[in-house]
Amino acid sequence: MSGHIIDMVNRIKQNSIPARKKFQGENRSMLFHEASSITYDFPNPTPEKLEAIKSNIREKASQEQRKSLLILAICIAVIAVLITLFLINYNYRFSTLV
Repeated sequence: MSGHIIDMVNRIKQNSIPARKKFQGENRSMLFHEASSITYDFPNPTPEKLEAIKSNIREKASQEQRKSLLILAICIAVIAVLITLFLINYNYRFSTLV
């Protein structure tokens, strides 16, 4: 029983120690930065280029989807073959009682 009391006292001592000063005092300045003077010049593509980019992205996405479905189908087929081979070669315990 005395071990529980010692643990309780230690926990009270640990809780009374102030938490690590992560965002207090001088560290708070890291939270708020002034706006930087760096400006970025992003290209403005024409609507035709945007459509070409969109169609390219859609084509790549459909290819990736087909590839994923093919891999899934192959995995399911391999698992089905392995289960079938296991069940064919498994010696049932009560198969000789018939």
